[in-house]
Amino acid sequence: MIKKIAKLLGFTQKKSMQKVETQTTLLQKKAGIFREEVECVIDEEVVDCKEMDKDPYVGVVAPVYLEDDPWFGPASVRTEKQWDYMEQETIVKMQEEMQNTEVTCESEDIHQKMYEIATKNWTTVKQTQGGSENFQEGPGGWSSGTGIN
Repeated sequence: MIKKIAKLLGFTQKKSMQKVETQTTLLQKKAGIFREEVECVIDEEVVDCKEMDKDPYVGVVAPVYLEDDPWFGPASVRTEKQWDYMEQETIVKMQEEMQNTEVTCESEDIHQKMYEIATKNWTTVKQTQGGSENFQEGPGGWSSGTGIN
């Protein structure tokens, strides 16, 4: 969209020239004396390359409010803005808690009920012990649990 508007207004974009590797530049590179011209650009604005050598500042965002700390001691007196933030945060946490405790159609003891249904037809102790190795035998009596015939 911006390109169309710029075209309508008569603005044109600079087209980058393709650089051609010449025999001279190849020989200079091999000899270690080649100097390539570098153009430093930030957000499409040409800047001095020395400006790009500086490390950018990377800071740490301060918390909205400080909590009491056992090492540094109690936090400073809270501002009105901090109290408002804490109040809003409490409301959000209460709403999240309400959503997590909503009524569902599944009963609370569903796992116990499923276990009882699965085990109600067992008649002997032998049937209730062991896992797949007791009933997945292959040809010749091979047992998947032990690999022994």
